[in-house]
Amino acid sequence: MVDASVPTLRLSELDRLGQLDEHKILSADQVRSTSQKLGVPEQTLWRWLEARRAGSIPADLDELTNAPTRQVGYRQIRVRQSRIVTLPETAGDEPLPQISDGDVTTFRADAYRSLPPAEFARIDAVYTQGIRATCRWLTENSGHPCHHDLDQNGDWSGLGTHTDLAQYMLTVLQPRLTVADHLRSGRGAGLVEEWNDILGLYRFLGGLVADSPSRGHTITRLRGAQAAFLLHGLRLDLPPDLAYSVGPGLTTIPIDHKIISRIHAGTANVADAAAIATVLFTGATAIELNAVPCVALTADALIFNGPIGYTHASDLYVWVIPPLARPLLHSARVYREMHDTPDSKLFAGAIGGAGFRLRKIAAACGLTIPDLYHWHHSWIRQAGLLRMSEQPSPVRNTDLLFGLKLVQRPRRRRGRQRR
Repeated sequence: MVDASVPTLRLSELDRLGQLDEHKILSADQVRSTSQKLGVPEQTLWRWLEARRAGSIPADLDELTNAPTRQVGYRQIRVRQSRIVTLPETAGDEPLPQISDGDVTTFRADAYRSLPPAEFARIDAVYTQGIRATCRWLTENSGHPCHHDLDQNGDWSGLGTHTDLAQYMLTVLQPRLTVADHLRSGRGAGLVEEWNDILGLYRFLGGLVADSPSRGHTITRLRGAQAAFLLHGLRLDLPPDLAYSVGPGLTTIPIDHKIISRIHAGTANVADAAAIATVLFTGATAIELNAVPCVALTADALIFNGPIGYTHASDLYVWVIPPLARPLLHSARVYREMHDTPDSKLFAGAIGGAGFRLRKIAAACGLTIPDLYHWHHSWIRQAGLLRMSEQPSPVRNTDLLFGLKLVQRPRRRRGRQRR
């Protein structure tokens, strides 16, 4: 277990390599380990480090790859290169080890062009799940019906010509309303409205990935969610390096029946059981877990203001609890409130200094605690910071239309073979 708590917070494995390199303690084994975690060639990482030393730090690894994919219309930034990356994981019955590291404008098209039909079909099924779940959430919260039908296989009713498609994209890519404007019901304003907005967004994003069996599933569902937001004339901005980000569903451990059985077999203490389950599905640091109050627990989430307070709505902590773990946390709260004051800490006595007791519990249960990252570096919080980003000038993009299922298929590149 690696605890990335203050002052050693880090956004990604790349930042860790950069820090080690700055202190002259970087080894080839560490580069090799990071290469395996990220599914990135070692040579690419060394080139990234060389660019960093020279002062020309690339925004991400895309600048060092040679698989360009056209992107227009979603962000007014440099042309971003995307590629199929292999994720080093085997979690879940149906893992998705190969996905595109491009954003929503090219994600589905990259998979279609680069993967065999069976692999693309698996990704497309998860992608569609993300669209459907998001459309249901947007419909329930906005009161506006969802007019598109994903079972039409890209034949959009009423949008038969290129002119119609282009006009539609003008409304999708440059909406007149923000997410908060679109979802608000007219009650309240100002600061309260902002907090309601961020709470709703965090609960939705956390719930979307709470039962995700792998990193590949998480990324694919989120790309589907972005497509659904666009279909409703809204934007969901996620970190540009999502495939290499940290947080729930990406660097955490999925909670399944096997995990729950190990927890029950390894400890009879309800606080210990709840604490070990929580660190698995949140990847939270010991400092954060020690700060969780009993009142933070709702029916399906932990919601509190964190151990160091807050200055903005985006600093709010929202961890959606996987369904299988909820009984453990509610049992811990009942036990704690029977023996302590109502404002007591939910995991009191179960974490220990620097997480020592937590590691002991994990060993007794036969579980491995994942690398731990502060909430402020999670992809969800980054999405909260990006939610008010400015809209770009819209341009028609066939790859994006394919991602929104408005056209049947993108054009394949000449000379490129399927894997």
